[in-house]
Parts: sequence; C-alpha cells; structure tokens
Amino acid sequence: MEIFISRLKLLLDTLPTLNHLQLQRPSIYDSSWLCPSCNSATEDLQHLWECPCNLTEYKPRITHRALFRTFKTTLLDKFLHTPTSTVLPQTFDLDFLSLDCWSTTSSSVSYHWLTRGLIPSSLTSFLRAWFSNAQILDVIAPALKDFHFTIYVEIWICRSILFNAWEKSKGITISQKRSSTSQQRITTSPATSSPLSSSMASVSSDSWVSWVSSSIVQGGSWISYLDFLRRLTVQPLRLRVSFW
Repeated sequence: MEIFISRLKLLLDTLPTLNHLQLQRPSIYDSSWLCPSCNSATEDLQHLWECPCNLTEYKPRITHRALFRTFKTTLLDKFLHTPTSTVLPQTFDLDFLSLDCWSTTSSSVSYHWLTRGLIPSSLTSFLRAWFSNAQILDVIAPALKDFHFTIYVEIWICRSILFNAWEKSKGITISQKRSSTSQQRITTSPATSSPLSSSMASVSSDSWVSWVSSSIVQGGSWISYLDFLRRLTVQPLRLRVSFW
C-alpha cells in the first residue's frame, strides 16, 4: 500500500519534498532552505532526480539515469518480442531509442513526465504504427510499475532517511509536524489549496486528488484507474484530454 501511495503522490506531484513542505507548512520549513542532500538548489520533484549528491549509498542523479536506461531497454525488448500483424522494420530499435522522450538532459520535459508516470504522445504515436492500444498498455504498465518500485527503494527511501536526520538537526519534531498538519486541515479549504507546479497549472490539484481518492483508495475499480491513467498523455506545453 505504501508504494501505491508513493506512486500516486509522484503522479500528482505531491510527494513531501522540501519545496512542497515549504509551501504547505511555512511556519516549520523556512523558505530559504535548500536541498538537505546537496544544499545547492530547491528540492522540488524534478530536483529529486537531478540532485548531485554523491554519497556512497545515495547518488540520486546517477541512480535515476541508470534506472531510466533500464526502463527504456526493458520496453524496447518487450516490444521487440510482442507479436504484431506487421513485421517490424530493421531500424525499429534505433528509431525507438532516438525518440526525444528518452533524452536525459535536465531540460527535457518528457524525461521528467515519464518518471512521474505520464506517457508522452510521441512514444505512443510511434508505437501505434505496429501495436494496438491494448498491447502498448500491456507492455508499458508493468515496466512503469517496476521502474517506480526501484525509484522508491533506491532513491526515495534513502532520501527520506537523510531528510529525517536533517529535520532533527533543524530541531523539527514530530509533534510540530502533527500540529501543523492539524492546523492546515482546519484552515485550508479547497478553494485556497496550493496549486500544482506551473507545468500542471491547467489541471486542478483538488480535482485530481478527489477523483483518484474516490475511485481508487475508497474502492474504485481497477478499470477506472487504467482509464484515468490513459487520459494522462503529455503533449508539448499542454495536457491531452484523451490517451487513445
């Protein structure tokens, strides 16, 4: 259940990064504080994968890019072995690997959206030339789940251990955090809740959380969840309404 919640928060950009906590609990987390791991930038969701921290057991940038490469090659291998009605061209693997969505530069939008679980339309458009929508989903969904699990184990857990130690060094106590959470629930209304990051400005955070909570956490069907996921295909500068 914990990994499921983590994936959901990753999708909605609500993981408790320092930046998120600074916005939600400014009385506890000073707005001037930088990433506890590297102290060189704001710790938002994107920075989690770009953090240059280079400890023996915690190298988020190196680890994330290695996991992303594994995710990419896993998808390629699965599609190469998926039956199709049309023979794949000899250049399929090269064309697949040259798609813009696999670029791991810091400025790559698709790279970071893929990590969150949002599939770029450039990838699905390319694959539809040979595979059905069902085949595409059958290959991508389990690979993405494995990718998220390894991110959780190899990056997020390590980061959380370091973050908890950093909080203690700042004198932040559990009772403070609980008190702040209770106060926030009383004073924050849906109309004044903080929006998602600017890249998601066109989509209401409250509507996302409410929909997912009612459809998944409180007993919604798995089919509804898949339908929700397939509506989240990213196109440049805007979010598509429909995946298919």
